[in-house]
Amino acid sequence: MKKAVVFGAGLSGHGAKELLEKNGYEVYLVDDKNGIPSKEAIDLLDKEKIEFIVKSPGIPWKVELLVKAENKNIKIISEIDLAYKYMNKNIKIISFTGTNGKTTTATKMYELMEYSGKKVKLAGNAGYSFAKLVADEEDLEYIVLELSSYQLENNPQVHSYIAGIINLTPDHLARYDSVEDYYITKFNIFARQTEQDFALINQDDEVFQKLYDEKKLWKNIKAEKVYMSKEKKGNIFVMDGIIYTMKDLEKKAEEIKDEELHKYAEPLVSVRELSLKGKHNLENMLFLIGAAKLLEIPNEQTAEFLKTTKALEHRLENFFIRKNTIFINDSKGTNVESTLKAIDSFDNSIILICGGDDKKISNKELVERIKQRVDSVYLIGDNAPLLIKDMEEIGYKNYRNMGTLENILDYFKENMDFSKEQTVLFSPATSSFCQFKNFEHRGRVFKELTEKLLGY
Repeated sequence: MKKAVVFGAGLSGHGAKELLEKNGYEVYLVDDKNGIPSKEAIDLLDKEKIEFIVKSPGIPWKVELLVKAENKNIKIISEIDLAYKYMNKNIKIISFTGTNGKTTTATKMYELMEYSGKKVKLAGNAGYSFAKLVADEEDLEYIVLELSSYQLENNPQVHSYIAGIINLTPDHLARYDSVEDYYITKFNIFARQTEQDFALINQDDEVFQKLYDEKKLWKNIKAEKVYMSKEKKGNIFVMDGIIYTMKDLEKKAEEIKDEELHKYAEPLVSVRELSLKGKHNLENMLFLIGAAKLLEIPNEQTAEFLKTTKALEHRLENFFIRKNTIFINDSKGTNVESTLKAIDSFDNSIILICGGDDKKISNKELVERIKQRVDSVYLIGDNAPLLIKDMEEIGYKNYRNMGTLENILDYFKENMDFSKEQTVLFSPATSSFCQFKNFEHRGRVFKELTEKLLGY
């Protein structure tokens, strides 16, 4: 019997195990908590003829088991590539990556496609195993994949009919040798595309454009390019508060005189009508609109969906109101750029709760924005002293280091004037494994404590 190792017993690992067993493999599930310990698994590489190892995305490459496997020339693949190997190739893949917004964009793409009557499922980093989906052998036309940089490492083989990088900002620097390595890994989403496919290009993202132009990474993209912008340029664009799509995607808005634009472009929806607010969500929805146009989803359906769709849990989620004070759960704000966008989404008085792990990333831009826009800051987690140091350096004094969410909400209960028109924004700007399992756990705890301590 063919033999393989699945390294990691999370959703992707269990999905990979099921798919391999369905295809005649004996599978060794390796996980220090819920499987064969990795130290013991090293012996398997000597005792058994292991064909390959399926590595879960969160596992670093330099762990002993993987180093030993590489030394023995045992192939290491991702769950994404395993699933793609066995996937019905008549199914078309639509994939999104980026530092921020990829979960919202992928999820809303899936929801729009389902709304328009297409046979579609969502998988990947969005919390659903691609391998499990393939093992289930559902009758599908499309699969929407959210792909993290971890899932795009190691020469990925997955071929996307439509693919896009939403944006690029520094993140995961403990994983990569440089921030540029992290960025270039994201570009692997385009690697397997052909001239018959489509690449969605963000003309507004400076980091993307620098790599695209200066590093000439556009040369590596064989797919037909569709350009999006929050300005009057590209194929999907914004002008005078209205989102337009070019009727012919071979033409760009900047090539057409304003007085003739109506001949070549059609209005889709006004920005103020979008149910998902904020500049970051406008960016996300431009990608969704670009893909919808390529999939020939009628403009009327796309516009109606954009006006009515609901925010995802933990992403600028308005979940609690007491008098005039609104509480926003943005636990998905796991990096500085995400929290900057969250802060910019509100016009009234902002009370920010942030902090968590020290990701070895500069917080200078964050504290500058705090000084400009935030009335007060309440801190949790390991990086609180670093944030305090940065705030002190620029003269911002209105902060409290509270240690935990429960301490903060207890303090609010005794001291906050809820009659003020203000927004309590929980957007940590980092991960918080020092206190929580993941951002979902963190967000649930915040919501539960808010309801428990501040509810009537």
